[in-house]
Amino acid sequence: MHSPFIRRALLVVPPGLGAAAAIHWEAGWGFAVVAAIYAVAHLVMIPNPSGGNISLLPAIAGAVVLETHGSPVFVLGAAAVALPFGWLAVHIRHGRGMTDQMFPAEPAGLVAFGSLMAVASVVIPVDDFRGSVGLTLFGLGAAVWFLTVAAVRAVYSDQARLAPRRLVLVRALEDWPAYLALFSSGALYALTAPSMGWWWALPLAGLPYAFSHVSLHRVQTTRRTYRQTIQALGSIAEAGGLVAAGHAERVADIAVAVGAELGLSAAMLQRLEFAALLHDLGRVVLANPAVAAGSYSLSDVSGWSAAIMSEARYLESVAEVVAAQHHPYRRPGEERDPHLPVASKILRVTAVYDGEMNNGLSPLEAIETLHRGAAYDYDPEVVGALRRVLERRAAIAA
Repeated sequence: MHSPFIRRALLVVPPGLGAAAAIHWEAGWGFAVVAAIYAVAHLVMIPNPSGGNISLLPAIAGAVVLETHGSPVFVLGAAAVALPFGWLAVHIRHGRGMTDQMFPAEPAGLVAFGSLMAVASVVIPVDDFRGSVGLTLFGLGAAVWFLTVAAVRAVYSDQARLAPRRLVLVRALEDWPAYLALFSSGALYALTAPSMGWWWALPLAGLPYAFSHVSLHRVQTTRRTYRQTIQALGSIAEAGGLVAAGHAERVADIAVAVGAELGLSAAMLQRLEFAALLHDLGRVVLANPAVAAGSYSLSDVSGWSAAIMSEARYLESVAEVVAAQHHPYRRPGEERDPHLPVASKILRVTAVYDGEMNNGLSPLEAIETLHRGAAYDYDPEVVGALRRVLERRAAIAA
């Protein structure tokens, strides 16, 4: 997504400006030490709830701000020198994907945080910087960093090209526990180092980071395992040849994108994703020849799927979405059904869309089929949202 020219410029211009600032203000060896710590901080990652990782940069920058009373040379200048080296280390260790995840969100957050702290250092006396006023501004700066990163990821990232910006933003906002742990560790070190010495303050500040790292790693692992379990259950019908291969995954992917386009909450998006993965689970009943030989409808399949899912208490809300999947959004002579979940309408539209694609239709032809059924079967708002998602993904012309 980022041009080679931009990448090369970022490897040359920021370090040059940071070094020039250090020379102009005669920062000395302390500047080099801080820059080195910034770079090394990229070798240690903390898992975040959205599935990625965050470097220790927020913790280091927070400690440096409180130690230097918001000095822009040590906060922004040292980071400008160090970031390219940190990204190179991440690229070598984790690959380009991780580097793209950091840029440009990470430097944008740092600049927002550092600029606010630099202004605060001018307004607040040195003696008060570690007092309640300074710590309040520090907390505000941490929030600004976090929100800036989330906003930049939603506007300018590889994910934003394929998914609605609101979906990327919602997922980025889930990472607040990781940022809270990092900034808390940085502040704890800066506040205890003067009285305890760095050799005691460093392990003490590492405690909240260590606890958070373990907890967030378990959360990330649990979420991944849970989704893989749901995914495995949803593939049973595909393994039996009752559904086209990959149907559940494709429907889940596009359904979540449509849901985000329509403004669904994070919890509802997860419910919709699980419903899409499991909506054909009831087709396993058709493995019984007696059932398969009889007459049944798509509503029967949805009912079977919902009945199986209802056995798991955690999936009861998902079962409700699947059970109503094939209900028309309105009936002749009536208004819209106010009790029909939006997620059910989305699931129906996206499942039919993928089914038409499996029948050999083009994306545009499949959309036109949905438009023809928009009088009663398919909610036109959902069909319109699906069309916008497909246009963003370049599947159809805008």
